[in-house]
Amino acid sequence: MRSSMIGIGITILVCGLFTTQGFSQTEKSVLDFQEVVLEGTEVRTLHSSIVGQEYELMISLPRSYHQKDTVYPVIFLLDPYRSFSVVKGYTDLLTFPYSYIPEVVIVGVGYGGKGQKAGLNWVLGRTRDLTPVKHLATEESYEKRLSGMGIPNVKVHTGGSNLFLEFIEKELFPFMESNYRIDKKERMLSGYSYGGLFALYTLFHRPGLFSKYFIGSPSIHYKDEITFKYESEYAKNHSDLRAKVFISAGELEKITSDNVIKIDILLRSRGYKNLTLETVVFDNEDHVTCMPAAIGRAIVRLLNKEADK
Repeated sequence: MRSSMIGIGITILVCGLFTTQGFSQTEKSVLDFQEVVLEGTEVRTLHSSIVGQEYELMISLPRSYHQKDTVYPVIFLLDPYRSFSVVKGYTDLLTFPYSYIPEVVIVGVGYGGKGQKAGLNWVLGRTRDLTPVKHLATEESYEKRLSGMGIPNVKVHTGGSNLFLEFIEKELFPFMESNYRIDKKERMLSGYSYGGLFALYTLFHRPGLFSKYFIGSPSIHYKDEITFKYESEYAKNHSDLRAKVFISAGELEKITSDNVIKIDILLRSRGYKNLTLETVVFDNEDHVTCMPAAIGRAIVRLLNKEADK
């Protein structure tokens, strides 16, 4: 069952990326009109000498950013091509006209490119950066599916989380802090699927880098569930875990939801004094349909000060 679920997930991911080319050929009138731009957003590039990658940063600034001389909490968002507009729209809704959460800066970390190239960059980049160790079966599966869709001879790499985390700490953080007014003590990491896997990797290797974690439908099954090894190693050497964490999954993604419940039980059994943990399994939702609900709930629970009371 596990292999079939993973296969379905990869098919949805890859197929969804390479369908735009056909539409652009048949609906050329779209090119005659101005593109929609989200208010208060900008795109910047940042070269990482650590990873050897040019990253595209999608940045959203609060409405009051240019009217106030203050610092803002920041959400570092993985997989922004699927989630940036969702997070941007919902945080705007929650901050005006009523303030359910503080205004935030959003930083989506992506890979750039246009059309089919953008999709390929994303698949290759996230598969490398968001997975903690090399896994040949994952690489071969992606390569086979890409070849079957007419994109042959593409080499897929896994196991780059250590370098990606180093990039975040040593290159991305300094870049953002030197160019924007963000609160170093209020950093939130938002990751879904492989992004959730990376968020757990970060939580157990460098938890202090972020004060808040959204871990949505994490791919804990990756590489023989190596995440549980990381959790166990952390627990052996630490008596505390200072973080506010929201973990979620859909009821219908059985392997993932079972692992989410398991990681929740383990974390609670450790008795970490400074860990705030909430875990939700959403009824009648699968890996794809669960995403908007999970993001929305996480933003409110992690950023609303009243939720701590």
